Amino acid sequence: MNKKKKNQSSFKLHLPPFKKVGTSKTTNNGNQSFSVNKKKEQVSKKPQSLEHTLPKLKKQRQKNLLTRLITLILLFSFAILIVVYFISPLSKVDMVSVSGTKEVADQEIIDISQIKSGKNLWGIFFEKKNISKMVLADLPQVKAMEISLSGLNDYTIKVEEYKTVAYLAEDNKYYNILENGKIVNESRKVSIGNPPIFKNFEENKALILMIDQYKAINETTQNSISEIEYTPDDIDDYLIKIYMNDGNEVIASIPSFAEKMVYYPDMVKKIGDQKGTFNIEVGAYFSPFQYNDKKKDEENAQKTTPEENSVEIDLEEAGE
Repeated sequence: MNKKKKNQSSFKLHLPPFKKVGTSKTTNNGNQSFSVNKKKEQVSKKPQSLEHTLPKLKKQRQKNLLTRLITLILLFSFAILIVVYFISPLSKVDMVSVSGTKEVADQEIIDISQIKSGKNLWGIFFEKKNISKMVLADLPQVKAMEISLSGLNDYTIKVEEYKTVAYLAEDNKYYNILENGKIVNESRKVSIGNPPIFKNFEENKALILMIDQYKAINETTQNSISEIEYTPDDIDDYLIKIYMNDGNEVIASIPSFAEKMVYYPDMVKKIGDQKGTFNIEVGAYFSPFQYNDKKKDEENAQKTTPEENSVEIDLEEAGE
């Protein structure tokens, strides 16, 4: 018993000393830190700042939700409008018109382009270039074409054509000869307008050169020409014979045709009322027609040279 009492009396509880609250604390550098009381004041202020922040966050969240809702409504509305548009007749071609045509029929261009009433409007819009190429390939008369929207769902095809400079006569049929040297395959029974008649021509260099020379002469001389016949020989690959509306004939070479035909009106004045053949292939000679026996005269003319059977004309004097 005495031992137990001794042990109990010898047991001591060691506790650290209590620190005073509110005292300031100094760091190793000697700077005084904030007091605990100030920290308590800061903690007590935090709930007040949250009370002001929460309503703002709530309003911002509502604003974001409203913006998303409006965006979704607009997207769905736009999608519905697109669907309705493509179902409605407004997305289909209503009318097709053609302008600028003279030689080609409007319906022929519409048929080749395949632009018809009821077809998809925008499908044609994005295929305009391919449609134009297809028409140009099928119709040599068409120089250029432009497809454009007119109104809500109508199309207008504006066409530019090559001019017809002459007609090719073959087997009592007439074929358009275009300014680019192409001969249209479609024939007609009669020629239209003032363009001259070409004979024995083909799509080659001679035809293109002949067209260029013909376009180089003035309109008055053009209108005085009735027919141009291609008559090449061993000496001149570009020899031609021109039949004039006044009854005369002209023998010329295509490369110098325009240059020498300038003098034709003055040569006619110099000859007077006589009718015959003007040879302007080399120099300028005139041979009057012999009406008694024309076939015999033609044979003799082939056997003789121009100097033996014709009168020489000075082009410089004729030009004066």
